[in-house]
Amino acid sequence: MEYESLEEFRERAGYEIEGVWYPRVTSIVSIKAKPALLRYYGGMRSFKAADDMKEASAREGTMVHEAVAAIAAGRHDVVVDSLVQPSVDAFIGFLRNNHVEPLLIEERVVNREHGYAGTVDMVARVNGIVGVLDIKTGKRIYRDYGMQTAAYIAAVSERNDIERPTTSWVLRLDQCRTCELCGVMLRTKGGAFRVSAGGKGCTHRWGAMQGLFEFAELPHTEQNMKAFLASKTLWEWEHKEFLERLTQ
Repeated sequence: MEYESLEEFRERAGYEIEGVWYPRVTSIVSIKAKPALLRYYGGMRSFKAADDMKEASAREGTMVHEAVAAIAAGRHDVVVDSLVQPSVDAFIGFLRNNHVEPLLIEERVVNREHGYAGTVDMVARVNGIVGVLDIKTGKRIYRDYGMQTAAYIAAVSERNDIERPTTSWVLRLDQCRTCELCGVMLRTKGGAFRVSAGGKGCTHRWGAMQGLFEFAELPHTEQNMKAFLASKTLWEWEHKEFLERLTQ
């Protein structure tokens, strides 16, 4: 990501906590190349069209995150936009099928040893195990997510007021329509319509929009943390000028 000014860099790339500026976890991991994102941009009619759709998808993702956080906190006055209701219903279904005790929800955490901060979606006891629970709304679970959650584990582990997380999971929330004739799925995100492979020659009769969830543990926390710290080194190299100006 490019920044126009030091102020923009300070605001978008990090957090100031107790008078100290820390880079954000999500800013750091963004330095890694993302082949799937490149393929996405390459398949669109223009860069602007791809960017507009990406921003629309991000807004939908934010709506899901806000609703999920409120429900996890036990609020009963949650108003959910109909656009993302199936995904939120999928989260409720996840809660029904698992014993989830939230310990932290949407809370900023800091790792002072390595100098970074981030906002963790949730730290929870899930079926008896304490871990970082990261909510995603993309079309699949990517290996890269392990770097982000490993960084959160290390940050939460510096606290004395919460049990140390021993693992991390991604909970992917999605929604789609299924063809009643051939079984392929139609996924709508950010205004885009994508049909899964198969169903060639079918005229398609789409059913109602349904939410779905995918829950997966992210293994190899130690290796993922090494990858995160390597990304942090590269990120610091890339933004050396801004970082030097921040300390002046």
